[in-house]
Amino acid sequence: MQKGKQPLLYAVSSACSALLDIGVYYVLMLLLERELGDYAEPACLITARAISSFFNFNLNNKMVFQSEGSYRKSLVRYYCLAIPQMAAATLLLTLLVQLFQIEGADASTMVKALVDGVLFVISFFIQKFWVFSHGTNKKMDLNREEKGTKNDVRN
Repeated sequence: MQKGKQPLLYAVSSACSALLDIGVYYVLMLLLERELGDYAEPACLITARAISSFFNFNLNNKMVFQSEGSYRKSLVRYYCLAIPQMAAATLLLTLLVQLFQIEGADASTMVKALVDGVLFVISFFIQKFWVFSHGTNKKMDLNREEKGTKNDVRN
């Protein structure tokens, strides 16, 4: 994969997943905000994240990191990252909504997008170097080493 292409693909994958996540969250908030009261934000966030995370995992597995490793192992690692990330997002969203007394689906959705943006960058590196590292990335490293060895012989 060309240098710089992977972060771009990750951004596209994340943007698609974020749109799905925010869209599901927004619709659920509209439908459930009155019935769930203070529990609406975390309940809607968890449901939206469960749907969008599975979508995101599959995009990242095939399109972004082109993992040739075990699907199951990558999936377990992905959710070892995604679950704490979801907990952090839920905690931060709930804290900020209550701290700043934010009301309504529009405002809480904007806060959610900001929180998710901060967690986005951290997640890329964890996925690149741990979640999907047992597949294509190791093969690329070996190819680089082989090319380096060939270049060293020529010089």
